[in-house]
Amino acid sequence: MSDVRQNHTPVQFDRTALRVNQAFIVGFVLAAFLLNLPWLAGFTALVMALGTVTSEAALFQRIYRDGLRPAGLLRPDLHIEPAAPHRFAQGMGATVLGIGVVALYSGFTVFGWGLALLVVALAALNLSVGFCAGCFVYYQLQRLKITSDG
Repeated sequence: MSDVRQNHTPVQFDRTALRVNQAFIVGFVLAAFLLNLPWLAGFTALVMALGTVTSEAALFQRIYRDGLRPAGLLRPDLHIEPAAPHRFAQGMGATVLGIGVVALYSGFTVFGWGLALLVVALAALNLSVGFCAGCFVYYQLQRLKITSDG
């Protein structure tokens, strides 16, 4: 089934892949901040953006699907739910992080790292307690009829 059809139709969705993705985002962006490596934050934003377009390009999730899960290191946590809110959240995070990276390279260091750390905080929130701020925004926009539901 193509990614487009899966966006609004409930599909079997592996939340472990999502958590691995979030852990990589938190780890890479924190490392970028601590080591002052804007290119690493940029790489992470690119991975997030590509993963938003198609799950096949979601590098961090592929590491889980192609390595960690087959090796038995992590188990699937399957749920039936639409992928669209998660994709929207990832795209929102990629956009915010991308703007932060542009700010870093433009000399707006505090602003850039502030946006990067916002992405870390929201990914860590989702990873730790399961609250997806981007999904919340998606559903609020849908409720206001700003996004389509199918």
